[in-house]
Amino acid sequence: MVSNRRGEASRAALLAAGKVAFSSDRYEEVSIVDLARSLGVAAGSISYHFGGKRGFYLAVIEQAAEEFWGSLLAMRGPALERLTRGIDLLLDEAERQPRAFEALFADVADAEVRQIRDRHRTRLTDALVIEVTGSDASPVLRAAMNGFASFIEGLVLHWMHTRDISREQVKDLVVGNVFGTILAALRTDPNIELTQRAVDAALSDPQAVAFLGSLSTMSKTTE
Repeated sequence: MVSNRRGEASRAALLAAGKVAFSSDRYEEVSIVDLARSLGVAAGSISYHFGGKRGFYLAVIEQAAEEFWGSLLAMRGPALERLTRGIDLLLDEAERQPRAFEALFADVADAEVRQIRDRHRTRLTDALVIEVTGSDASPVLRAAMNGFASFIEGLVLHWMHTRDISREQVKDLVVGNVFGTILAALRTDPNIELTQRAVDAALSDPQAVAFLGSLSTMSKTTE
């Protein structure tokens, strides 16, 4: 039992160190020998726990994704508030762990990293669809929300690389895009029924209400 606890502690310490290392340096720039030495452990311990540098890297990426997802799931409150807090959390992670973030969300050729990203994107899509309709009955909405998740990834990567827009503008774009995505899905599949949470979120956003009002006025003037 003591041995197991020590092994778990050793593995956790390695993952924490790997998170720092892979967040600041590219995969090929990280030396597991130097990393192990900085922790006062044998380099072989990385092979013991993870099967080598490659397995170690994938474990670090997986844990980073799990930690972020867990933080999102733990959020409580109105839907729109959770959305803005979630994008704040994402932007914070992008700043703290730029290399890991890019590895997970950029369009990489690494099939195993892409598999991790796709698995967590599916979880995000599932949560968004349930939030909006209470079920996963509409393939149209699922496709739309999957595209919305891709939009967020691309937007944050653009922001990381250019910083030509502010954090607040990033959040405004995300909020505006989610409302636009839902409206497009409703137009495509009229059988979609929104949850009260989704309706309340739209009504709580003055810009969304103003936008919907302008659309209604435009439609009346063209009749």
